[in-house]
This record gives sequence, structure tokens and C-alpha cells, in this order.
Amino acid sequence: MKFWTIAVLLVLSFAMIASAGQPKVVKAEINPAVAEPGETVVMMVEFTGKAKDIKEVSFVIREYLYDQPRRYLSPKKDSKKNIWVLEETIPYDAPYDIFSLDVRGLDSKGKEIVSKGLEDNETGRTATTKLEIKDK
Repeated sequence: MKFWTIAVLLVLSFAMIASAGQPKVVKAEINPAVAEPGETVVMMVEFTGKAKDIKEVSFVIREYLYDQPRRYLSPKKDSKKNIWVLEETIPYDAPYDIFSLDVRGLDSKGKEIVSKGLEDNETGRTATTKLEIKDK
């Protein structure tokens, strides 16, 4: 009897550890998705789990991968959800176009969080979203 109790507890423990896993992206968005130079936009990425499960969240502009620095998001304070945000102002000299904002998230162990369907991307394996910059 004791053997079966221990065996069941071990199986349940392994199941709990396996289900804990890496955080997953719930959604990634930028608001507003269409903006003019000089306007402020907010990039938001929501993950499952807790903020302590994530080491870093950042994004690059795919079309300017080597010309623009990586930008880093911060965990949203006073939120019960695992939300990371960054508020930026569109530069006045930004070109008018549609841009891909490719997100990279690293879990607490430093391993990249890769979302299903984005495994083959060079950048934006965690998430990707679009921003359109238009003329006034």
C-alpha cells in the first residue's frame, strides 16, 4: 500500500513539473496600430505565468534590424496579469510605411520563448505585430 501511495505521488509531482513549463504569449499589440510622427504609441505583450518567470522582453524593427537599437519593455506595475509595456513617441523624421515589430522574450533561465508558428523566423520568434506610420 505504501509503495502505491509513493508511486502515485511521484507521478503527480512529475506531471506538475512538466505542466509548469515556459511562459506563453497571450497577446502582443501596439496601440494605436496606425500613428503619425510625434504621436505616442504603447507596445504591450502579455504572457501566461508571472513577471518573475520572464527575464527580458524586447523588440526590433524588422525592416531596420541593424539600423535601430533593440528596445526593452518593462513589467507593468500594479497589474495582476503578466504584462510588459513600453511607451514611445514616433520620431518626427520617421518614414511613412508599415513596420513589423518583432518581439523576443527570455524566460527566467535566459532561454528564448518561442511561440508556435514562429519557430522559423529569424527575429520575432516570441511574437510579432505591425505598426503603420502615416502622413498627417
